[in-house]
Amino acid sequence: MKKIRVLTMVLALAGAHAYATVLPNEAAQPLVQEGEVLTAQGKFQEALNKFSAAAKADPAASMPLSHIAHVLMVASLNADGANAAKLRQQSEGAVRQALKLDSSDPLAQEVLRRLEDGKSAPLHEPSMDVLKVVQEGEVLYHGRKLDEARVKYEQAAKMDPRYSSVLVFIGDTYYVQENMPEAEAWFRKAAELEPLNGQAWRFLSDALAKQGKRTAAEAALLSGIAAQPSQRPTWDKLASLRSAQGYPLTALQMKRKASAVMDPATGKFTINLDPALRGPEQKSSDSGVWLMLAATESGLRGRNRADKVADRPFAIELASWEGAMKVADELAANGNGEVTDPNLKTMHMLAKAGQLETALMLLQYKESWRPEFEAWKREHPDGIRKFVDAYGLRP
Repeated sequence: MKKIRVLTMVLALAGAHAYATVLPNEAAQPLVQEGEVLTAQGKFQEALNKFSAAAKADPAASMPLSHIAHVLMVASLNADGANAAKLRQQSEGAVRQALKLDSSDPLAQEVLRRLEDGKSAPLHEPSMDVLKVVQEGEVLYHGRKLDEARVKYEQAAKMDPRYSSVLVFIGDTYYVQENMPEAEAWFRKAAELEPLNGQAWRFLSDALAKQGKRTAAEAALLSGIAAQPSQRPTWDKLASLRSAQGYPLTALQMKRKASAVMDPATGKFTINLDPALRGPEQKSSDSGVWLMLAATESGLRGRNRADKVADRPFAIELASWEGAMKVADELAANGNGEVTDPNLKTMHMLAKAGQLETALMLLQYKESWRPEFEAWKREHPDGIRKFVDAYGLRP
């Protein structure tokens, strides 16, 4: 499993260091490296040109496409209205192409997560003066001048002792130089400084695994999931460790077939259905369950809007699934058959086991659920490990 580094300061500057499983060939690799340097310098159009050339030089590599997606996503953050929407659409197109080539491409996974969720864990944000120094370090880093880059990162760390991600960058220079004890020490400092820095925990796991410390590496990954369950690379690494021990994890690849959609012009909610539910599946138990899921969401959000009450996203999601699972029970009891959709079957099983709340928290996490997730963690200090051990599931 390869590493990824995406700057948490992406809203202000952009830089990415990523190793995808489908790596570029000898013709494309120098173009990717040049693109990384240009991205770190903030020269986005030039970077896109390099990554596009790399994609043409090696159409089988996911890395150039994931970099293109990342740059387009960053560009969308500084655009307005229709232009921002167009850039996001282009980013999503590129990232889905990358994931077709390599479903475990970590940069592509993170870009897609940001496009879908739009939020990250609440980490300390440094000043622009600090970010400027880090950017200088990034240019050196992507130019493979690791010792010089580390000097810049250390300068930034002294300027802002609360900025955990720059400690990750320091550790990463040691990791690339294969100095694992130093890398481990810096990654651990970052994770201890800001426990919600999922990347710090994931990189700590990498350094521990390189030293043969498998138990500690898994514990670091579980802490990374506790930081932000929606970061797929962390789950990928945990799945790899578990598979090596003979305990593979099964991915719940949820494709939601019905949802509530608000018309911005009228403020009214309608139910958006998957086309399949209008065909032969229309009278199936699956259809009834999906419809109830969306209908409950629509009703709750509509009522909140009418009452001028702010939505509580997780409460709505949990209530919607509870309503849907109740319908699944009723349909089965009335002789209409059990649900057949694999994801619905899994969710129904978890609901019967009293694990619906936990399943949503870990398998379908959204950053807007942060308050409820933090409360859940306090009530279930070893809940993530117990859930994974019991059900062998992952997003």
